[in-house]
Amino acid sequence: MAKILVMVNTGKDNINTEMVAFNFSVKAATVAKATVEMLFIGRGVEAVNKRQQNSPQFEEQVKAALAAGVALTACKVSLAMEGLTEADIFDGVKPVLGAVETNEKIEQGYSVVTF
Repeated sequence: MAKILVMVNTGKDNINTEMVAFNFSVKAATVAKATVEMLFIGRGVEAVNKRQQNSPQFEEQVKAALAAGVALTACKVSLAMEGLTEADIFDGVKPVLGAVETNEKIEQGYSVVTF
């Protein structure tokens, strides 16, 4: 079975790309039966900010991804750089150190896809 780390570094200026990342991840987990983790890094952490203008749409995507078994993580450093705290992100999104998480997933045989 494939293992995929989906790195989302696109900010809210390109919501379509963020939505494609969610859809790709859910389909990879449910249809292809892959093990999938999404890592929101850089401006990508904007997608998991529950206080943003588009939060209802993103909350829907977060819930769908979690229901599909997709692990959701957000880089702590990126959160801080965007002025966000752990309290600002949706439930179910785990704060991590992005570089450490990426290294661990690569060592575990994950393929990396970026959006």
